[in-house]
Amino acid sequence: MTTIPRLALATPVTGTEPSSAALAWLAGLTERRWRVQHFRSRACPTGNGTVGRVTGLPGRHLDAWLMPEPVLRRLFARGVRQAELALVEGTLDDHPAPLDRPHYDQPGLLRPLAACLDLPTVAVLPCPRRREGFHLPHIPDGVDAIFLDEVDGPDNFEFFRRLIQFTSRKPVIGAVDAIPEVRDALRESPQDHPLPDELIGRLGASFLRYADLSAIRALSRTRPLAVGCDGPSSCCNRRRFRVAYAQDEAFGAYFPDTLEALEALGAELVEFSPLRDEALPDRVDLVMIGCGFPDLHADALAENLSLIAALRQHVCRGQRIYSEGGGTAYLGRSMTLADGRRIPGAGILPFDASLLPDPPPPTPVTRTLDRDCWLGPRGTVVRGYKSNRWRLVPGADPLDCPSCFGALTAQDDVYFHHHAVGGLIHLHLGALPEVVAAFAGPHPPSLTRPTGRPIL
Repeated sequence: MTTIPRLALATPVTGTEPSSAALAWLAGLTERRWRVQHFRSRACPTGNGTVGRVTGLPGRHLDAWLMPEPVLRRLFARGVRQAELALVEGTLDDHPAPLDRPHYDQPGLLRPLAACLDLPTVAVLPCPRRREGFHLPHIPDGVDAIFLDEVDGPDNFEFFRRLIQFTSRKPVIGAVDAIPEVRDALRESPQDHPLPDELIGRLGASFLRYADLSAIRALSRTRPLAVGCDGPSSCCNRRRFRVAYAQDEAFGAYFPDTLEALEALGAELVEFSPLRDEALPDRVDLVMIGCGFPDLHADALAENLSLIAALRQHVCRGQRIYSEGGGTAYLGRSMTLADGRRIPGAGILPFDASLLPDPPPPTPVTRTLDRDCWLGPRGTVVRGYKSNRWRLVPGADPLDCPSCFGALTAQDDVYFHHHAVGGLIHLHLGALPEVVAAFAGPHPPSLTRPTGRPIL
């Protein structure tokens, strides 16, 4: 049994994730040289990279809906190896309300994560205003400490700190000021734009004004936890293979656990840029194009004909491509943008992609493969979060053999063309050991079409 310093931060059910309070924690503790690993409680790769910019560690994901308890413990233990404190953010509301803002998804359920990982829990509660009376906020069951949000200065904080501690017998370990102009800016910040450093700095300074760092450190170390990092077996006795993954301004949304799982299976990871590179890296077995914002760079992507030709040649040689979300839209025949323009895509997958206005947050879905493919045999079940930014309209070159392309799911959200597979569903491969093993499995280059017939 070891003690991993860790806390659960229970935030309101509505709002952004990471919340303003969580960003204040991350910025303030990082300013004091704490290495903090932030975990979201929902495994969908939305956001603008703010967590990584603030802490220097990429944001990670846990998800009680997606991951069984042994996987949760393994991914958590692996994720905290470089950190002094793990901060898991989510909501204690067992029935989260739908979120009505398009750019962020609601926080996930925290209670099952707190139970699985035995997390000391800090509830983020709105601080009342003295002029509004003495209506104290509801304190959820099972919390160990209180953090006050949107306080109206030191006097307001001190008054309610004493009152809440007296009535609840729970310690109040800190607060953050209201700073309405900062919160408004955070709410309106587009998903594809990083948050200004000045705003993050103001939240961090406010956190440090009120935080009881000694109490936070002590609470995080109160519970030992038996976990192991065992996952995909070591690559020592495995076949080495080379994976080129798209990483530039247009693409780059990958779960850290996915890349680590591939490395553990023997992958050599190599970055490439669909915006700037004219060719794929040498001796590539698999190409991955993750989600991103190809709509913001559609003209430049379409003009890079050399890279598009390299991707097509890769498929024509019988090699594999895997894509998600925006990467899948790019691989289609065309992308129709918000202004109505239709920009040529890579022309590999058999559909046209249209960007949708005001898309809802990613949706949790369960899918069954209707055909055999290198991801798995027909009947394979996968779970993940479907991106709702794009609509895929099926269609293909009439000269193509109809058995060599089509949809892999009944819902038409995962497609294939030879051994290129792309869909709108974000898969957390760290939570899908059978699927990630298929990425590392032997794949002799071949244009043999999938052998399984559609499920009727």
